[in-house]
Amino acid sequence: MKKTTLKKFDEELQIVWAEVYAPNVLDSQGDFASAVSIRKAAYNFMERMRLDQVDHSHDNELVDAIVVESFIARKGDPEFIEGAWVVGMHVRNATIWNSIKSGEINGFSMEAALVRTPTKVVMDIPEYLNGRTDYVADHEHSFSVKFDASGNLVGGETDTVDGHFHTITRGTVTETALGHSHRFSYIEGLPELQRHES
Repeated sequence: MKKTTLKKFDEELQIVWAEVYAPNVLDSQGDFASAVSIRKAAYNFMERMRLDQVDHSHDNELVDAIVVESFIARKGDPEFIEGAWVVGMHVRNATIWNSIKSGEINGFSMEAALVRTPTKVVMDIPEYLNGRTDYVADHEHSFSVKFDASGNLVGGETDTVDGHFHTITRGTVTETALGHSHRFSYIEGLPELQRHES
């Protein structure tokens, strides 16, 4: 299972876009996949036309949502990680859509039957990573997040814009300030994995 960050959404069309899986990025279970494996999974998904197989929190109860776009991010893509499988999902369920707009739902999580291959991974995670939030309420912020010695997100905050800032306690959305929050991603700033087959 891999959870990713929603990168952008269109309120009028009720579509959200995010990477389903990015190559060589560790997920919450310490797993990762190559760009080749990700491309095969993306193509298999489309070939089997599983576009409406969408649930919430892996509860296996389908919601009224459907994948309307699917692609592999190309080199130089300004929004998505090169080699990542990206989907655009049209969310017709009003409750789910409102949870996306509020930031309560802030990513896709893929469920699949996979084969694990033992691999030793070496990754130097910097103590701090910086970036920019998405554009909400007519502004965006610069942000900085801190990691502990084990590579876990400790927290962070944004800069001050229009007299306010946001604290960060999790890795996809800021805390609310002045009635709004901002989505963000720091994955792009992480170094490439160095893999050593066990």
